[in-house]
Amino acid sequence: MKLAIIGMGVMGRNLALNFRDAGHQCVTWDPWPQARTWTAEGIEVCDTLEALVNSLPVPSIVLLMVKSGRPVFELTEKLTGLLEKGDVIIDGGNSNYLDTETNVITCREHGINFAGLGVSGGAEGARSGPSMMLGCAAEMRIMLEPLLANVAARHDGKPCLGWFGEGGAGHFVKMVHNGIEYAIMQAIAESWQLLELSGQTTFAAGKQLGIWSGGPLAGYLMEISGDVLQAGDALTGTLLIDLVDDAAGQKGTGGWCISEAVNLGVPVPSIMAAVTMRQVSSHEVLRVLPGDRPEADTGISTEAVHDALMCAVALALAQGAHLLTVASQEYDWKIQLAEAARVWRQGSILRMAMLDKFADPAALFDAASEHSNGLRQSVAAASTAAVPVPVMSASLAYLDSCAADQLPTALVQLQRDRFGAHGLKHRETGETFHGPWHEGET
Repeated sequence: MKLAIIGMGVMGRNLALNFRDAGHQCVTWDPWPQARTWTAEGIEVCDTLEALVNSLPVPSIVLLMVKSGRPVFELTEKLTGLLEKGDVIIDGGNSNYLDTETNVITCREHGINFAGLGVSGGAEGARSGPSMMLGCAAEMRIMLEPLLANVAARHDGKPCLGWFGEGGAGHFVKMVHNGIEYAIMQAIAESWQLLELSGQTTFAAGKQLGIWSGGPLAGYLMEISGDVLQAGDALTGTLLIDLVDDAAGQKGTGGWCISEAVNLGVPVPSIMAAVTMRQVSSHEVLRVLPGDRPEADTGISTEAVHDALMCAVALALAQGAHLLTVASQEYDWKIQLAEAARVWRQGSILRMAMLDKFADPAALFDAASEHSNGLRQSVAAASTAAVPVPVMSASLAYLDSCAADQLPTALVQLQRDRFGAHGLKHRETGETFHGPWHEGET
């Protein structure tokens, strides 16, 4: 099959090579002239967008691998004037699912099909086999799945490619995937600082993470975290972690995940805490307080840090599973937790042993509860030493809230009724009533 790829950055180039090696013809184009100087055996680089489209068979398939937002909208608009009815545009970038829904409607008016494709695995995955999350009209699956399956990662002999419903469903699943990823990355980073509180050097902490990556915490993020903590600078011999600015970047998917969770009324405190930490790290105006970390013998053990990380990872997955479930019901999608876990098994940045429990949130909560003492000890030790561990702290508050017989929100309801007459619900009868401050009011 012949297809076009627009966007010759590292992801686009590697996917083109992947499609080529899978036996497909691939033509490419990029709006930037300097990007079009790239060459690879068996891959044609076109000079113009028109030449790209004219080189394709009917029906044509065009895969966009460009920055989300305006670039996708602009290219979609141009392509609708060049493609024919029945042709397909696939957005393989990290687009907001709402943008995908808009582009579906725009293309439908021209008789063109638009699909949203979440792609996980970074440059390495794009070249050797990514995890793919597809959202498109059901009838388009017949055309797209065989093509994409050829280049997807494989687990137990099956491609890590899943269809999750129409419109923006695929990009929504990728968005939640990234939100979970934010939380787990931050939790691992917090475990590094906790290990230092236990008396380990940074290099030793990296080795410890590497050891843990061979057990229940096994996964890609654990493996690379252990590696990079032990990596040194070739010029100075200093550990890279000591040379790197700690202002963390982000591309938007974490914030979108939080926004959608708020809209759907789903609590995702671990993801919120991870995004907030990246924001704080990048705002110099917030980082002006004088450092005054107390000298404290925390007594935290390596085992407690391990259990804290287990708990935080399990709860990040549970929160993501909750959001996917509610969204699928709200938007009438076809998101199945077991299918999401299967697709993430290989190629995905989230590939990890704990995905075994993803389809059963109760099992994730059981795992978190089993390791909660370590989380409690770790959060207490970090607080004593003035070391911020926002994801672990949020995870503990979330777990305790889910298990509490009485939450302080009962007082919040009284406050709301007192100043806004919002009403109260009787705990035993379920009846709605007001407090005495509203007696006699009509």
